[in-house]
Amino acid sequence: MDNRLVLTVVFVTLSLISPGSYAQNARNTTTLTAAPTATTAPNATAAPTAAPTVTAAPTATAAPNATAAPTAAPTATAAPTATAAPNATAAPTAAPTATAAPTATAAPNATAAPTAAPTAAPTATAAPNATAAPTATAAPNATAAPTAVATAAPALVTNITVVTLPAAINNTGCGSQQLCASEPSECNPSVAGSCFFLSAKQQSGNNFDFGLSGESDGYISATLSTDNTLGRNDPTYVCANNNGVVRFFSTVLGDNGQLTMANLSVNSVRGRVSGRTIQCTFAATIPTANTRTSPLTLLVGTGAFNSTSGALGAPSAQLRSDVANLANPMTNVTNQIASNTTTASPMTTANATAAPTATAAPTAVATAAPPLVTNITVVTLPAAINNTGCGSQQLCAAEPSECNPSVAGSCFFLSAKQQSGNNFDFGLSGESDGYISATLSTDNTLGGNDPTYVCANNNGVVRFFSTFLGDNGQLTMANLPVNSVRGRVSGRTIQCTFAATIPTANTRATPVTLSVGTGTFDSNTGALGAPTAQLRSDIEDLANPMSNVTNLITSNTITLQQSLTQVLLITMGLLGLAAL
Repeated sequence: MDNRLVLTVVFVTLSLISPGSYAQNARNTTTLTAAPTATTAPNATAAPTAAPTVTAAPTATAAPNATAAPTAAPTATAAPTATAAPNATAAPTAAPTATAAPTATAAPNATAAPTAAPTAAPTATAAPNATAAPTATAAPNATAAPTAVATAAPALVTNITVVTLPAAINNTGCGSQQLCASEPSECNPSVAGSCFFLSAKQQSGNNFDFGLSGESDGYISATLSTDNTLGRNDPTYVCANNNGVVRFFSTVLGDNGQLTMANLSVNSVRGRVSGRTIQCTFAATIPTANTRTSPLTLLVGTGAFNSTSGALGAPSAQLRSDVANLANPMTNVTNQIASNTTTASPMTTANATAAPTATAAPTAVATAAPPLVTNITVVTLPAAINNTGCGSQQLCAAEPSECNPSVAGSCFFLSAKQQSGNNFDFGLSGESDGYISATLSTDNTLGGNDPTYVCANNNGVVRFFSTFLGDNGQLTMANLPVNSVRGRVSGRTIQCTFAATIPTANTRATPVTLSVGTGTFDSNTGALGAPTAQLRSDIEDLANPMSNVTNLITSNTITLQQSLTQVLLITMGLLGLAAL
C-alpha cells in the first residue's frame, strides 16, 4: 500500500511537472516568435536568426517537449498575417511583450530572443521614418507663385521715336474698354473743334496705352501723379507741334511748375498735327507699385514750345482729375477745373451727382496753375475773330454792343476765356492805323503799371508788345507772362489772339477793369504812342462768361449829351419867357 501510494504521488507529481514545463516552454517560444512579428514581415531575414534561438529550446530540461516549439513556430506563421500590419506601429506594441521574456529566466538560451527583438524594433521604427514623405506636402507652398506672376510685368523699354499716327484718335470704347477724360465732356477728338482728351487702357500690370489730343500752338501734355498734388517730379508726357509734325518728350513736372527732361519708360509713340490740333498715342509704365489698382491724378495741359531750341514752357492745366483708377474703364472722371463730369462712359446720373462734392477743388486747382512762359512770337491768325460763345463760353466786351468782329466795319471787341487759374485766352479786334491794345487793371483806376497788350500794324502784319500803362498814360515795355500769339491785318482792322496770366491772386473771382484802346505806332523805331480808350468797363469777373459788360465811355457820353440838351432847352425856355 505504501509503495503504491508513493508511486501514485510520484506519478501525479510528474504529471503536474510535465505539463507545467511544456506550458512554460510554449510560453517562452510564443513570446520569442512574437518578436519576429515586430520585425514587420519585410525584415523576414530576422526570422531565420530567431529560428536558431528556438533550437536552443532543446537545451531545456524538457527537451522532448521542445519539439513542440517547432510546432509553435509554424503557428507563429500566423503572425505574418499580422503583416497586414505594415502598420508597423503594431511592432512597438509587440516589443513590450518581449519584456516578458526576461521573466523566462528558466530558459537561459531564451535570452537570445531579446537580441532579436531589439534588432527588429529599430527596423520597425525605421519604417515610420517613411512618413517623412508627407513633407512633400510642402508643394502646396507653390501657391505663392501667382504673386510672382502679378509683379512679373516688366517696365517698358524707352523708345520715343515718333511715327505717323494714321487716323485721328476717337472715343470708341470709352467706359467699357478704356478710361477716358475729356473737356468738354462730350468731346470726340476725331471731330474738329477745341477739345481736350486723354484715354488710358491697361496692357498688363503698370503698363498702359494712352491717347492724348488737344488744341495748342506749342504742345499738349499728360501728367500722372500718385497723389492729388501736382509736381514733385510727376511723369509728364509731351507731344509738341514741331513745324507740323509731332516731337515727343518724356519729362517730369517739378514743384516750380517747370518741366525737366527725364528718361521714362515709354515707347510705341505715334503722332499727328492738323492745324492747332495735336494728337499722339504712346505706351508707358505708370508711376505706382500697385498693380491691382492704379490710382493717379490726371492732368492734360498745354504750353509753349520753341522748335529752334526745343525749350518747353510751363504747362497750363486744361483738365485735371481727382485720384482715379486707370485700370477701371468705368471710373467716373471729374474735371476739377471746369467742375463738370468729363467721362464718356455710360455712367448713371446718380453717380454723376457725386461730382458736386468736388466743387471745392477748383480753388486748389486754380492756385496750382503756374504763370505762362513768355513767348511773343506772332504767327498768322487763320480766320477772323468772331463773337461765337459770348455769354456762355467766354466773356465779351464790345463797342457798339452788337459788334461782330468777323464782319467788316468800325467795331472794338475784347473776349476772355479762362484756361485755368489766372491764365486766360484773349481775343482783341479793332480799327486803327497804328495799334489796338487791351489793358487790365485790378482796380477801377487805369495806370499804376497796369498790364497792357499791344497788337500793332507793322506794314500789314501784326507786331506784338507786352507793356505797362503808367500813371502818365504812357506805355513802357515789360516782360509779361504771355504767349500763343496770333495776328492778322485787313485794311485798318487789326486782330490778334493770345494767352496771358492776368494780374490778380484771386482765382475763384478775377475782378479787373478792361480797357480797349488805340494809338500810334512807328514801324521804323517801334515807338508806341499813348493809348486812347475806345471801350472801358467797370470792374468785371473775367472768369464769368455771363458778366454784363457796359462801356462806361459811351454811357458817360450819352449822359453828358442828355444833360447838355436839358440845359439848352431850359435856357431857351427862360430866354423865351424873358422876351415876353
